[in-house]
Amino acid sequence: MTTTRRSSRSLHTISVRRRPYVALVNAHDSNTSNTREALVTPSKGRRIRLLKVRVIQEQADGRHLWELYFGTGTDITTSPEKAVDILDVPGLGEASTRTFLRDEGPRGLRDEVLSGRWLGTAPTTVHKIIVEYTVEP
Repeated sequence: MTTTRRSSRSLHTISVRRRPYVALVNAHDSNTSNTREALVTPSKGRRIRLLKVRVIQEQADGRHLWELYFGTGTDITTSPEKAVDILDVPGLGEASTRTFLRDEGPRGLRDEVLSGRWLGTAPTTVHKIIVEYTVEP
């Protein structure tokens, strides 16, 4: 992409380079307790930008709530400003966040992990958690 700018003295041509965009996917098996688990850890000095998260319940185990947030706090109430979403997972099925466009999804701080935990009663079966994200400088 080339942009032309005119200043009072001369004409300048500026070459604009877009950052490479690579969507990454991480599939994760959830725990069966209410403790926090790190879903995605960025490389040193990088940030995670969320595209979408899906939680899939493959066996009937009742309705459960899944908290999704940035950081290492024990739950969303520790740092509400880092909250991403609370997913309502049905008895047999899946729930997901909305799908965010390029450069529009929630973004963590540098070196900040994406975490999740079960809210209320934890399930007795393992759930699949699929995280789609990008890594930014």
